[in-house]
Amino acid sequence: MAAKSDAETKNTAKSQFKWRPLAGKWDEAHFGGDGGITRENWKKTAQDDSAKLPATGELFRLGMGDPLTGIRWTGDFPLENYELRLQARRTDGFDFFAAVTFPVGKEHCSFVLGGWGGGVVGISSIDGNDASSNETTGYKDFENKHWYNIRIRVDKETVTTWIDDSEWSNVNRSEHTFDIRIEMDPCLPLGIANFQCESEIRGLEIRRLDDQSPAEKPESPSEEASAITPAGNP
Repeated sequence: MAAKSDAETKNTAKSQFKWRPLAGKWDEAHFGGDGGITRENWKKTAQDDSAKLPATGELFRLGMGDPLTGIRWTGDFPLENYELRLQARRTDGFDFFAAVTFPVGKEHCSFVLGGWGGGVVGISSIDGNDASSNETTGYKDFENKHWYNIRIRVDKETVTTWIDDSEWSNVNRSEHTFDIRIEMDPCLPLGIANFQCESEIRGLEIRRLDDQSPAEKPESPSEEASAITPAGNP
């Protein structure tokens, strides 16, 4: 077999870092008191000002739960060496519109946006301390009905988060432990939830930073996952 040229090697490397949609394998996360979820096919238009959005994808509307509503990914997903990005917005209410739960090696944590009454941002949990009381804790004003770009990177050394291309946190994995609040268990191993508000999620994509990373399939939840009903269908 002939050796690959430098150009072929570079093209292969680039393909491993290509953003790919996370679509078709999202189910409802069963919290109890869920506010209802609808899904529809979404297409980027000239009114969408973010060039980072894919041309097409799925849009999820998470209703106001008592207190939580969310979705969970049921397909394969890497444990580390990946980036995840999405857009989210709160359409009604005052609390967190997106808590993104994701794997960090064999651990998990949640990137919480707009919690504790509407403005607290941070990772839950680091060394047992939730998003309101650790080194990632901060405050940001979130406007209802405004889309925010969210990005999460997990490599072998750090967990890094961004909001609208501004780095929010960078946490060294070797110096800390990661966990989730027990309320977020239904979102494992990858999921998104809101708290007593209405929100929308779109543009979910992943890119692998190392194609040798092991993939993780979610364990079956205590309740059988329910398929999300597309908008307009029974």
